[in-house]
Amino acid sequence: MKKNRSRGPADKGASRRPAQFGGRRAAPPARSAGRTRTVTGTVSANRGGFGFVRSEEMPESIFLPPREMGRLMHGDRVRVRASQGADQRWSGELEEVLERGVTAFLATVAIHGRNATVQSADRKLNLYCHVQPADLAGARHGSWVIARVLKYPADGAAGAARVERVLDPERPVTLATEAAIAKMGLPRDFPPAAVRDAQGHGTQVDPREAARREDLRGLPLVTIDGEDARDFDDAVYAERVDDGFRLVVAIADVSHYVREGTELDAEAQRRGTSVYFPQRVVPMLPPALSDELCSLQPRVDRLCLVADMQVSKSGLLKEARFYPAVMRSAARLTYGLAFAALFEGRPEARREIGPLVERLLPLVDLYRALLKARQRRGALDFDAPEPKFRISATEQISAIDLPLRNDAHRLIEECMVLANVAAARELETRHRPTLFRVHAEPDERKLEMLTTTLRALGVGLDLPPEITTRDLQKIAPRIKDPAARPFIEQLVVRSLMQAVYQPGNVGHFGLALKQYAHFTSPIRRYPDLVVHRTIKAMLSSDDPAGRAYTLPELEVMGQQLSEYEKRADEADRFVDSFLKCVYLRDRIGQTFDGLITAVVDFGCFVQILDAAADGLLHIDNLRDDDYVKDDALHAWVGLRSKRRLQLGSRVRVIVTAVNPVEGLIDLDLVPAEAPARARERRR
Repeated sequence: MKKNRSRGPADKGASRRPAQFGGRRAAPPARSAGRTRTVTGTVSANRGGFGFVRSEEMPESIFLPPREMGRLMHGDRVRVRASQGADQRWSGELEEVLERGVTAFLATVAIHGRNATVQSADRKLNLYCHVQPADLAGARHGSWVIARVLKYPADGAAGAARVERVLDPERPVTLATEAAIAKMGLPRDFPPAAVRDAQGHGTQVDPREAARREDLRGLPLVTIDGEDARDFDDAVYAERVDDGFRLVVAIADVSHYVREGTELDAEAQRRGTSVYFPQRVVPMLPPALSDELCSLQPRVDRLCLVADMQVSKSGLLKEARFYPAVMRSAARLTYGLAFAALFEGRPEARREIGPLVERLLPLVDLYRALLKARQRRGALDFDAPEPKFRISATEQISAIDLPLRNDAHRLIEECMVLANVAAARELETRHRPTLFRVHAEPDERKLEMLTTTLRALGVGLDLPPEITTRDLQKIAPRIKDPAARPFIEQLVVRSLMQAVYQPGNVGHFGLALKQYAHFTSPIRRYPDLVVHRTIKAMLSSDDPAGRAYTLPELEVMGQQLSEYEKRADEADRFVDSFLKCVYLRDRIGQTFDGLITAVVDFGCFVQILDAAADGLLHIDNLRDDDYVKDDALHAWVGLRSKRRLQLGSRVRVIVTAVNPVEGLIDLDLVPAEAPARARERRR
C-alpha cells in the first residue's frame, strides 16, 4: 500500500521522541508556592498511576497525581487548575474533561460465569469495563477484541463497553491496524449517501465536460509511484525549450466530483487525509473515486487541473499557467523502473518502457536543474530510509528493509514542490485567500537543546542570530559514522516547528521557500482540494467547482486539518512501532548493533540499527561494571573499565523482552570485546 507521501522530507515538521519505555516512578511536585493558572491540554498517562497534562499554553508539563488520574485516561482533553510549587514544578487539579481521548480500544476478554469484562491491552489506559453477554459479538475468554466504550469508569467503578470485532492475535498486521484505527478514532465505513454520491459519477469521464477543457491527451504524461500504489493523483511531462524547460504537472481534478454541500464533501472534510498502513488504506474518498475515476490510470481519459510551468536552465520558476484539462496517462511507471530506465540507462528497463523513453529523458535534465536550485537555496534534504516490512501470507514479519530513495523519487518530489510553489505564488499574487502549508522558524529553546546535544556528540555548532536552513543542513555531513547520520537528522527535525495549514503565509522554513501550498494530492489530502477550489474560483466565477473562501473559514479549517494530519501520523507511527516489536519479539535473545540515542537517569535508549527500532537499556541491565552517570559527557561510565555508554556511540545489545501494544523493547548490554576481536568482527 502506498505510504502517505509528503513529497518533501522536510515538510512533516518536528517528529516526537518515542514514548518512554520505563523508569522510576515520578515524585509529586512540592506544594504550591502561590502561582496558579487554568490550562487546557492533553493527558499523558503513566503505567505508575500518575500522569501529565501537556499544553501548547506553556512549555512545562503539569503533573497529575493518581487521585486526579482516577477519572482520566491517556489522550483525554482536559482543563486543569495548575499550581507551581517552590521547586518551580507544576501540579494540576482536574476542573473538567473536555473531550475523551479514547472511544474504542484494543482489549482482552475475561469471562467468569455470567460476568464478562474487557481490559485494555495498553497498560497506560488502565481501562476496565463490563460487557453484557449480548454485546460480546462472539468473543470468548481470552479473545483479543476492539471494544467500544459505552460508559466511562468513574469514582472507582468499572465502565461499560461492547465488543465491536474479534481479532486474531496470530495476524499481527490486522491486529495493529485495527488497534490504530480504534486508538486514533479513525473513520471506517463511508456513509451510504457519500458512497452513492461517489458512484453516481459513473466510471468514465463525461465527454461533454472533456470537450470544454484543454485537451492534453496527445501529451505523453506519465505517473511515477511506488509499486503498491493504487491512487495516482499526479502525472508529469517535461520538454526542453530555448531558455530552459516546460514542465507540465497534471493533478487529478477531484474538485469536479466532490462538491461543497454534498455528503461526499462533508465526509472527506471529516477525514481530512487518507491514512496508509502496510496492507490497508483508510481513504479520504470512496474507492469509486480514489481508486477509479479520479486516479490517473494509464490509457484512459481523466479530468485534471494543470500547472503548466516555465523553468529556467538554473531551475527557477519563471511563470506558470493553471487550467482544467483532460488527459490520458501514457504509462504507469514505478520508481524502480523509472530510475533504471532514465537515470541508469539499463537496456531491459528501456525496452519495457519502449519508445516513450526518449520523450521522458528531458525530465532527467529538468530534475538536475531543480536539484541545483534546491541546493542553492539551502533547503533541508534528509534521506533517512523509511522501514518497509516483508509480510508473509499469514502476516508474519520476516524482515525489515530500509531502502534508500533513488533519483526517481527525488525527481517527482522536486516536480511536486515546484507545482506547490507555483500554486501558492499565483494565489498570493492575485490576493486569493487559501490554505498555505507553512513551516515557521525554530524557537530558541529547541535550538538550545539541539546545540547542547550536538556538543555532547562532539559537534560544535555556532548558529547565527538569524538562522537559515543552510545552517542546519551543514550538520549531518560532519558526522563521520554513517549509521549515526539518520539519528542526527532526526535531532535536527525535532528542533523544528510543526508544519501546519493556515491562511497566513509565513513561508516554509524547511524547504527554504517564501510561498508554498499543497496542490498535488487532492485524492488523499483535503487541503489540496481547498487549493484546487480556490484556483478554479480565480480562473472563472462561473465554475461550480470553484470556491472563494473567507479568512475565518480558512482559519478554522486549517486548525482542523492540521489536527487530522497529526492523527494520521500518530496512527502510522503506532503501526510502525507495533510491527517492529513483533519482528523483534520473534528474535528475543538475539544480538544486534545499536546506537545510543539518549542518556537518561534510568539508563540509555538505543536504536537497533537493523530494525530502526528504539529500545531501553535499563541501568539494572548494565551488569559488566558499576556505572555512574556523567551529565557533562552525556554518558554512563564504568568505574573499573572506564567504558563509556555515551550519546551517539555504538553498542551491541540483546533483545530480552518486547511489548508491541505499548511499543516497549527491553535490552541487555553485550560485554565489551577485546580490541583485536572487535576489529576482526567488523572485518
